[in-house]
Amino acid sequence: IATNSTVKEISKIAAFAVAFVLIVLIVTTTSWVEPFVILIGLGIAILLNKGTNIIFGEISFVSNAAGAILQLAVSLDYSVFLIHRFEESRKEINDPHRAMIDALCKSTSSILSSGVTTVIGFVALCLMRFRIGPDLGLVLAKGVALSLICVFVFMPNLILCVYKLLDKTRHRSFMPSFDKFGKAVSKIMIPFACVFAIIIVPSYLASNSNSFYYGSAHIFGEETQLGKDTAAIEEAFCRSDTYVLLVPKGDNATQLELSDELKELPQVTNIISYVDTVGTEIPENYLDESTLSQLVSENYSRMVIQLDTDYEGESTFALVEKIRQTAQDFYDEYFLAGNGVSTYDLMDTVTSDMMKVNLIAIAAVFIVLLITMKSISLPIILVLSIETAIWLNLSFPYFTDKTIFYIVYLIISSIQLGATVDYAILLTDRYLENRREMSKKQAIISAISSCTVSILTSASVLTVVGFLLGYISTHGLLAQLGMFIGRGTLCSLAIVMFALPGLLYIFDGLIHKTTKNANFYKGA
Repeated sequence: IATNSTVKEISKIAAFAVAFVLIVLIVTTTSWVEPFVILIGLGIAILLNKGTNIIFGEISFVSNAAGAILQLAVSLDYSVFLIHRFEESRKEINDPHRAMIDALCKSTSSILSSGVTTVIGFVALCLMRFRIGPDLGLVLAKGVALSLICVFVFMPNLILCVYKLLDKTRHRSFMPSFDKFGKAVSKIMIPFACVFAIIIVPSYLASNSNSFYYGSAHIFGEETQLGKDTAAIEEAFCRSDTYVLLVPKGDNATQLELSDELKELPQVTNIISYVDTVGTEIPENYLDESTLSQLVSENYSRMVIQLDTDYEGESTFALVEKIRQTAQDFYDEYFLAGNGVSTYDLMDTVTSDMMKVNLIAIAAVFIVLLITMKSISLPIILVLSIETAIWLNLSFPYFTDKTIFYIVYLIISSIQLGATVDYAILLTDRYLENRREMSKKQAIISAISSCTVSILTSASVLTVVGFLLGYISTHGLLAQLGMFIGRGTLCSLAIVMFALPGLLYIFDGLIHKTTKNANFYKGA
């Protein structure tokens, strides 16, 4: 029921998302046909990705449900960047084929570095031991890679085939000129850069101080059918959990002593085992095989421990540790299983993944930017900008006292880094291009004026898709992931549009010295 409900919700979200993308493209482009050209390219990439998922044998329903909609939101900007560049080139070059070559030459660096960093962000999820990470990471990484292939192989040919139709269906721009916006940003970018510097440390500390859910007990709220059924069961029978403890067979006296000590724990309501049910005095051969097999195997005795406890939480985790310590006091070898135990082990697994996944994602993105931008300082500035946006995003639950799913906390870092570093790359590329012919202030104004439409197009779609996922989905994990994507995109957008220009302005001299073949303009 839960799976079917989530699939229906994702279908509704996808319909809203496509409609919104179409509206955004109509508003931000200057041809009635152009939005459909972009959507055709995206649609082919999405279909290729869904079809090629067969190579994995099977994928989780979460990846299958959310993969297409996230691919749409994340890779939209590649086609937008290319088609906007093509339109700019056609103003200077009459021949469409030469204009397309010029557009590809000028946009390949930013599109490729944006795409590769996004792919790396998703591939980093494959390092997680919790399998939803590699599952979602591979699907999204492959989707972005296929989107890049479509942009470089299919889209140029499609655009050249329909450019006459694009010309015939031209309309006036619905977007205002962003020259005044660029000048306004240039006046406030230094204060925003100072604010950016101030919030780095508090955001980082707050993002690492959140409270987490590690298991699946809270995924479906009480507004869902599953949540209502679970609440009704707990109201009738009280919330409880059952652990199974396997200990070596043979020493009934030790088992009885262990059972007595476990019963002293306040959460333990009952224990079913051979020594508790049958007793230590009755030999095993007095029991029939069907009864004996429920309590004893060839090598182990089973103790079924019934507990009055939640499936997860600090008290539950402390209880798991106490039971394990108690069992270890009596036996060198034992096995403990149960919902709370599994959640504790899951917590132990995914928390150790956090630092590894983030560091490798950041390092890989840094290396890609180092190679593509041929600069030492720019990768530091860009990665720090987006990482601060991520910390700011993840600090909201701390300041609003909300508990979040740790798996979402882990996944969003890679998704936001990969999906929104594109904005910083595009703006910086334009700044470097303009800086060869203009002063640093004018280069920033021009870069903001020319990039704002492309950045807003992509960011608005990713934001709306995220919030749609957050508000419509009743799957707690997907809903929370959507809210983080929507809010995280806004955080990245704010830092890229207002703080990054200030950082580029302040560190202009350092960028010049640490960037190969910068050739900055020498005039005033």
